[in-house]
Amino acid sequence: MTGDNKQKLRYQVVHDTVYNYAYLVANGQHYAHLTPRHTAHQEVLWHSLEFHPSPAEATKSRDYYGNHCHSVLIQIPHDRLRVTATTLVRVQEFEPPADLGEQPWETALIPSVYTPEPLEVADMRLPSPLTPVLPASQAYVRRFLTPGRPWLEAMLDLTRHIKDEFTYDPEATQIDTPLVEVFANRAGVCQDFAHVMLSCLRSCKLPARYVSGYILNEPPPGKEKLVGSDASHAWIETWLPGTGWIGFDPTNGKLANTEFITIAWGRDYGDVTPLCGVVLGGGEHELEVRVTVTRLA
Repeated sequence: MTGDNKQKLRYQVVHDTVYNYAYLVANGQHYAHLTPRHTAHQEVLWHSLEFHPSPAEATKSRDYYGNHCHSVLIQIPHDRLRVTATTLVRVQEFEPPADLGEQPWETALIPSVYTPEPLEVADMRLPSPLTPVLPASQAYVRRFLTPGRPWLEAMLDLTRHIKDEFTYDPEATQIDTPLVEVFANRAGVCQDFAHVMLSCLRSCKLPARYVSGYILNEPPPGKEKLVGSDASHAWIETWLPGTGWIGFDPTNGKLANTEFITIAWGRDYGDVTPLCGVVLGGGEHELEVRVTVTRLA
């Protein structure tokens, strides 16, 4: 499909986060990456972000990578905080250029000093706090990046092998589990799989960035979709001169296309944490996250 004939899908996403505290919180400062971006393939039709209790102060801004950020100060004493992000977006199908399968992966290597590249690309060639370059990542990616191999073929092969050779296990890792442990245990969640692929590509100085958002999960045939049963998702985008950023999902082993909804991107998860902050009081807390992604007519 080309031009206006490309498939366009509309989605509604409701992302509900609830913190239940053991004791009263006197006040809290919170920072959110929950507002989707406009991209070449995604149009934000409507969005709202609500905090309960209501903030005394709220500030909207853009971070270094151009992501939408919200900083709020809540001064009402509370033992429960609820944050609800509701989004309506239209996503357009990405159709790889016809010659993409012919370009060797070396095309994306660091250009000559006489050929400057955008800073947003150069930044993503470097390791980051959560995605160091490891001997394990260098050894893992070497078998996919053979001399002269087509870029798209190599990227898809790497994406599919991470899916097949790493086990999806929510109990295997925590948010702060080091990447070296993920490689050693070959298990984790979408965040870990994205970090694995980033480390692999950056170990060869190929630019790649972490993307946070959502993916449409359809229920099995004959089953109804459960409200709140979806989750945030993570994948990666890597850059090719003349084409730009293209998304790959190592959790599902495929190209990121119309079922993916982008919120933010950065070097790794630490740059785009959906919600973080500091509270005074509260003690221990329980966290509930419910996400519902609905494809609209």
